[in-house]
Amino acid sequence: MSRPTPPLSRLRPILAELKAYTVPAAPPPVKLDANESPWPLAETVRRSIADAVASLPFHRYPDGRATGLRRALARHLDADGDELILGAGSDEVIAILLQAFMTPHEGRAPVVLFPGPSFVMYRISALTHGYEPVEVPLDADFALDPAAMHAAFRDHAPALAFYATPNNPTGNPYDEAVLRDLVASYPDTLHIIDEAYGPFARQRPEDRAHTLSPWLAEHGNVAVMSTLSKIGLAALRLGWLRAHPALVHELEKARQPFNLSATAQIAAQVVLEQHGDAVEEAIRAVVAEREVLSAGLAERGLDPRPSQANFVLARLPASRKEPLLAQGVALRFFSDPRLDGWARVTVGTPAETRALFAALDATG
Repeated sequence: MSRPTPPLSRLRPILAELKAYTVPAAPPPVKLDANESPWPLAETVRRSIADAVASLPFHRYPDGRATGLRRALARHLDADGDELILGAGSDEVIAILLQAFMTPHEGRAPVVLFPGPSFVMYRISALTHGYEPVEVPLDADFALDPAAMHAAFRDHAPALAFYATPNNPTGNPYDEAVLRDLVASYPDTLHIIDEAYGPFARQRPEDRAHTLSPWLAEHGNVAVMSTLSKIGLAALRLGWLRAHPALVHELEKARQPFNLSATAQIAAQVVLEQHGDAVEEAIRAVVAEREVLSAGLAERGLDPRPSQANFVLARLPASRKEPLLAQGVALRFFSDPRLDGWARVTVGTPAETRALFAALDATG
C-alpha cells in the first residue's frame, strides 16, 4: 500500500524556490569550510563543564530566563542583563527579530535589507518568514556602496537592516562613517550590527577586539548581534542580541520558552565565568595564524583579501574543490556568481595550514 500524499499544496510557495541548508555527513581531515575554531576545548575546561552538567536536574525544564548564563554573558560584554535576548545561535535571534517586526508596510510585505554578498541566512530567513529581502550589492572591493544603500532605504523603508561586520564571506569590516550615516538617516529602521566575527576584529593578537556596541548608548535604533559559535563553542548553539531594554522587553514575547537547553546554558556559563582566559588565548592564536595563512596564500598567487575575521577569502576557482577534497581538505566555494572564482578559507591550526598549502601545491 502506497503512502498517502501529504498536503503539499498548502505549503508556502516560496519554499519550492529554496534549498535546505545542508552540511557534509562526514567531514574531511582538514575542515576549513565552516569558520569554526580549529582548537578543541582544553581538557581542564571540558572537565569543568562535565562536572557542572552532571549536577543538572534533567527531569526539569531549563531555566527559561537563563539567569546564570545571562549574568555571565552580561559581565563578559560589560552589558546589562536586560539588554540581552538569547537564542539558539544567531539563526534563532534573527528569527525572533523577524517574528516581532512582521508588520506589513503600506500594504505590502515588510522588508529586510542587507548588503551582499553576506550571510545567506538573512535572505533565507526573510523569505521563510514572509518578508521581502532586499540585497544591496557591495562595490567591486566588497565595501558598502553609500549611494546604493541610501537609494534602497528610500525605496523600500525596511523594518530591519543587517550588517555583518566583519562581513562573511569577504572578511572586511564596513566603513563606520557610512554605517553611522545610515543609522542616523533612517531612524524607523532597526539597524542590526552582526558581530559574529567581532572577536577577531583586531590587527594584532594582543589588541582588544573592536566592537560597535558603544553605539547602543547613542542610538535607540541600533542592536548588536553575536555568538559563541566562532570562538570554540559552536556545538552549544548560543547567540544573542544586545539592544535597548525597552526593545528587548518586547522581543522576549516572540522568543520560544525554554529555547536554550540546560546543558548549553551551564556549559557556556562555566566557560565564560571560569575559562575566559583560555577562550581569549584561542582567539589570539587564530589572529596570529590568520597572518600565516594570508601570507602563504599570497605566495601562491591566490590574492587573499585583507581579513578581520577567522577566515580569508582567496582566488580559487570551483574546479579546485574536488581535487582539494581528494587531498582531505575542505574549503567553502560559492554558487553566488559574484563570488565565482573565490573560496573562503577558515583559519586552522598550524598543522592544518601546512596541510592546506601542501594540498594546494599538489593540485595546482
